[in-house]
Amino acid sequence: MEVTSKQVSGSIKRSRIGTVFWTAAALFVSLITTAVYLPPHVNHMGVKFVFAWVIGTFLGIAGVRIGDALRRAMKPDFIITSGGFQGVLGARIFWSIGPQFFGLLIGAVVGGSTLVGWMA
Repeated sequence: MEVTSKQVSGSIKRSRIGTVFWTAAALFVSLITTAVYLPPHVNHMGVKFVFAWVIGTFLGIAGVRIGDALRRAMKPDFIITSGGFQGVLGARIFWSIGPQFFGLLIGAVVGGSTLVGWMA
């Protein structure tokens, strides 16, 4: 009987650079969303702006995490295209960042604009 000392990790390893990038992207998209959708004549505008920006950022990060989980579950093992190298490159780029990007947009833009609509 063989005994190993490896510990099985249930969590998914994430890149710190990727986490920083997606957090910065969520901050930026949420800032733009809040600035566009918050009406200019609102009571306590500064507080509502910061609140909507922070919550929109968290919604964007949640969207990125959900998109990453979908990408891991649905990513194909191999890609066949009729577009040659350019088709393969486009498919690989999409499956690298596409689902996370769409999750970011849905979380930050739709969630942030809905939140701003409730607060206005």
